[in-house]
Amino acid sequence: MNLDIKKVMAERSLKNNTDWLKANLKKIKVLYTDVDGTLVGARGSLFLTANGEYTLEPAKAIVETHKNEIDVVMISGRSARQLFGDARLLGFKNYIAELGCEIVYDLGKKIIENPGCCQITEATLYETIAKSGVVELLLKKYPDRLEYHTPWSESRKCTHVFRGFIDVKEAINLLEENGFSEFTLADNGIIKRRGTLNKDLPEIHAYHLLPKATGKPEGLKKDREIRNIPKECTVAIGDAFSDIVLAPHVGAFFLVRNALSGNNGMEKEIMKYENVFVTETEMGLGFAEVIKFLIGEIG
Repeated sequence: MNLDIKKVMAERSLKNNTDWLKANLKKIKVLYTDVDGTLVGARGSLFLTANGEYTLEPAKAIVETHKNEIDVVMISGRSARQLFGDARLLGFKNYIAELGCEIVYDLGKKIIENPGCCQITEATLYETIAKSGVVELLLKKYPDRLEYHTPWSESRKCTHVFRGFIDVKEAINLLEENGFSEFTLADNGIIKRRGTLNKDLPEIHAYHLLPKATGKPEGLKKDREIRNIPKECTVAIGDAFSDIVLAPHVGAFFLVRNALSGNNGMEKEIMKYENVFVTETEMGLGFAEVIKFLIGEIG
């Protein structure tokens, strides 16, 4: 851990900023949480820590959110179909899928879609993107560095999800230069699965191809607008660049500690916002750490 990150941790750790949080938050009504690397631990399990050890702390924290009537809204790159199973098992009712493109209420009884700047010409937004030729452009540009993130890339209605290691800014410029300015690419964090990618890549990220004017912030803002939820009654938790951009739209944003491992430049992003704080622990334990604080101090 370099000196800059140590300094950020000292200034922005949750435990060192409890006074600010108490002064700026009201009773929390909604907690928006990323799933992979945040709510769940190793191998996508609620019961494993980042190191693969067994824990009940995240499960206990979820029970406390139910007891305290905090609506936990998963906001994820996962599809609505994937999140439905997760939500039903954990007792959640509302979730935001495909990086903000679908807002789902009451386990699917009401669904709000957001196509952003893209005009849907096919049956779904996913098919519209597929027909445009933008996917072929990206895969041709980055052979051995980008591929579909199977099996999670399947059965989607909105976004295309890839795994690989590329320069996102360069890729977005490529889209604009080739007439695909209505689309953008979002980095959804470090993942483990390498698939058939070049074995020499230093790390693997998940990337979402989606229309501009969509994304997690847009999904969260739309949900708050629909349900008329005050900003100071909301918090969010995440572990990636695509999560920290939620900070301006919630009362406080928490990065789980593992977000500082491998995400180059994350310490600079943290300091852009006065309401971003870092947990002492990683993944699901970090999620539980935030819940304990909220229930004990602002509940």
